[in-house]
Amino acid sequence: MTRETNADALDAHGPLPSLGHVRARLRVRHLVVIEALARRKNIRQAASDLFVTQPAASKLLQEIESIFEARLFERTAHGIEITPYGEVLLHWARKGLADMDAAHAEIAALRNGWEGRVRVGVFPVAGTVLVPDAATLLRKLRPGIQLSLQEGLETSLLPLLDQGQLDCVIGRATSSPGSRPFTCEMLFEEPTVIVCAVGHPLLQDTDWTPAQLDRFDWILPARTGQLYTLVASGLAALKAAAPRVAVETSSILTLVEIVRQTQMLSAIPSGVARRFVDIGQLQILPLTLSATLHPVSIMTSQGSPLHPATAAFLSAVKTVAATRG
Repeated sequence: MTRETNADALDAHGPLPSLGHVRARLRVRHLVVIEALARRKNIRQAASDLFVTQPAASKLLQEIESIFEARLFERTAHGIEITPYGEVLLHWARKGLADMDAAHAEIAALRNGWEGRVRVGVFPVAGTVLVPDAATLLRKLRPGIQLSLQEGLETSLLPLLDQGQLDCVIGRATSSPGSRPFTCEMLFEEPTVIVCAVGHPLLQDTDWTPAQLDRFDWILPARTGQLYTLVASGLAALKAAAPRVAVETSSILTLVEIVRQTQMLSAIPSGVARRFVDIGQLQILPLTLSATLHPVSIMTSQGSPLHPATAAFLSAVKTVAATRG
């Protein structure tokens, strides 16, 4: 049968191949090819990444399209474009490959004497106090569990959770529950406070004029977003200008060090602020913020059973969270 005849068959809306048919023919190699083709949008480049010839990559694509009896990519003048069928398969291919990677890493961990392995995404709000304290508690209770911590923001970590490359994420659940395939469990509300260096000029007299507030630059995760809006609203209530962001960073430690050495201002979770106030590195500026950000939560993949090691880590997180306030 020619490629053209195969393509015509793929366009027909016949019955879906049985699950047994798919399981009998589908190989991990097919999933690897789908991911490479979607990433490169070019058969030759995908073949090069996989160290196979272009005809071999084309044959693998034909095989997987035959397995699902659906066209997964369309050829264009500039390469290939994924179809809606391809998008569905790509999503699950990436999760399947991530699960295989996790299985490989966990077997390696077991062979090295570990009890299990947990891959955790950590927002800045949880990265300085909550997660370190939970990791310390877990170390006392279950020292055989290995943790892999990856810090980042919602835009980088939640896609990794969706793709199966993380087991859980600890941070602010800023998206509505129905908008993403995640289960969110709220831990606590975390107020945001304004911090500055010890002995900052604004601490000398808190009856500020707008001009006094406008003198100082800010360090924030971004020049837009919910935290920026929260700070801007607090300044607007004092008739001051919106924050002039001179430095953008999502790293709490970088932020603290810059604030400590300059007259810049920032906004961080109150629990984190208290930790640095207690060791004499920061002070809290009594500039009231009228609203709060989303609660700190545990996010896990919806419908996926928790690995016992992940459940043990999240139990430690909840224990630490219960002691806050």
